[in-house]
Amino acid sequence: MKRVFSHNISHWWLLLAGVVVATTLVWQVTRWVYDSALGELIETGGDRLTLYTGTLRGALNQYAYLPYVLSRNADVRILLKSTFNVEMVNHYLESLNTEAGSEALYVMNVVGDTLASSNWRQPLSFVGRNYGFRPYFTDAKSGLKGKLFAIGVTTGRPGYFMSYPVIENERFLGAAVVKVDLTPLQERWREGGETVLVSDVNGVLFLSSRNDWRYRTLSPLSEAQSTLILAGRQYGAQSLDLLPLETVEVLAEGQRIVRSENVLYLMLSRSLADFNWQLHHVVPLAPVRERGQAVAAIGTVLALLLLALGLYVRERRQKQISRRQAREAEAIQTMNLRLQEEVAERSRTEAALREAQAELVQTGKLAALGHMAAGIVHELNQPISAIRTHAASGRLLLERQETGKVQDSFAAVTRMTEHMAAITGQLKTFAHKAPRLNEQEVVLQDCLDAAVAMTAPLLNELEISLDKRIPAEPLVINGELGRVKQVLINLMRNAADAMRGSERREMVVTLTRVNQNVEMSFADSGVGIAEQDIDELFTPFFTTKDVGEGLGLGLSISYRIVTDLGGTIHAQNRPEGGAKFTVKLPLITKMRRKERDT
Repeated sequence: MKRVFSHNISHWWLLLAGVVVATTLVWQVTRWVYDSALGELIETGGDRLTLYTGTLRGALNQYAYLPYVLSRNADVRILLKSTFNVEMVNHYLESLNTEAGSEALYVMNVVGDTLASSNWRQPLSFVGRNYGFRPYFTDAKSGLKGKLFAIGVTTGRPGYFMSYPVIENERFLGAAVVKVDLTPLQERWREGGETVLVSDVNGVLFLSSRNDWRYRTLSPLSEAQSTLILAGRQYGAQSLDLLPLETVEVLAEGQRIVRSENVLYLMLSRSLADFNWQLHHVVPLAPVRERGQAVAAIGTVLALLLLALGLYVRERRQKQISRRQAREAEAIQTMNLRLQEEVAERSRTEAALREAQAELVQTGKLAALGHMAAGIVHELNQPISAIRTHAASGRLLLERQETGKVQDSFAAVTRMTEHMAAITGQLKTFAHKAPRLNEQEVVLQDCLDAAVAMTAPLLNELEISLDKRIPAEPLVINGELGRVKQVLINLMRNAADAMRGSERREMVVTLTRVNQNVEMSFADSGVGIAEQDIDELFTPFFTTKDVGEGLGLGLSISYRIVTDLGGTIHAQNRPEGGAKFTVKLPLITKMRRKERDT
């Protein structure tokens, strides 16, 4: 019963997982199709923006030369200086305007009065009118080329005004102006069935293929902007209401999704820096959303069909699995019996391996004892022979009544016994961990000086050059003076022994403070350390010297002392030749001293 219940639970979990996977897959595919369609729309819209930018620039640039031509005309200059040839200039402007196809050409004097115009015959002539308030005139008066889209004050018709200053001997005489009618361009945009907008620096839409969006603003006008527009009478009596265009999502710079009257649009914008305008292309998003919704519907149906098919296939497989499990149960039982036999055999093998390992360990111990015994015999043989010799010499000296020389013999015997005690002392130090004495402050510089003094005879004998690199600041550690000194002596003697066969014999001892620790390095110019021996250097009774030249306990004892002091020691070969041993120990800081005292 429990098995059937568990099977039903797993069935429903599988169904739920399938629904989640199918939903996620449909959503991802729908999103991919939507993003792909939106990307295509953005790419197409970008191409359209490029086209509209070209047509707009072409419509304006074909008239841009006219103000300059007028400013260079001799009759226009005479008119601005004397005003007696008005009729001649009027006829010239009329004929030039007819030939160029512009809406109007006119000339203004230094105060903005129109002296001559191409429409001088028409009832709404510009002649005699003052347009000094227009920004394009103030720009010309400042020596600049003026540009302005505005609704005509006289005619009430919108147009694009371009001006050029007339200057003679650095004196401003007036301005030559051309007005261009952009209504045909808007009509072509409208006939194309697309929404194209042009906004000025204040966000006012002055060109639009949609009449209901013309002379609306993309953002609320500030008081300063409204004052400037009214002062130039740029848009006449237009109210310049805010266009209800809500930004839903910003896709990238110049790309955003907007909503107007519950309809979503893709709005692409491009800056026309030379005119200080923005060109906008607005495209409905309905086709993109419809494509995504269609894919979502198709994907949902396919996902449900696949899910149903999967459940059907799974049900059939469950029946096959049930029959197969019955056959496998018997095979598993047979396999379990075989595994039990293998486990028993492995246990017997492990027991044999442990016994062999124990024998190998015992063999290693016996080998180490043999090596140690050979070294001790060789080390003690010489002092014993020397003691025997001095004893015989002392007996002869006593017979000769030479008591002074007898004392020298006894002193030599004493030195030999002390040397033998030192040899056995190393074994005692290695075999039993020395009890930790009361810790004391040890100044490493002083300890190093003492170690150098004790090894000076050996260094002088081998003609070794010693280079000490020690800071002036005292480096103080917690430890025991004798044990620290023993480490330094062992490392210095080890470095000296390594240079016995070298032509260049140089030892460099360095003390360096690193944060809250001190690093002591002992570098030599010897033959270095074989790579296979580096990991064994601090192993008891390991030595690279011949039998009798050492027991292999110096580095092992040094390692134990350093670790007891909370430090580390390691060895490495130097690139330039030789080896270097580095000891790292914790320093006593003021904080640690305070903690220890409390």
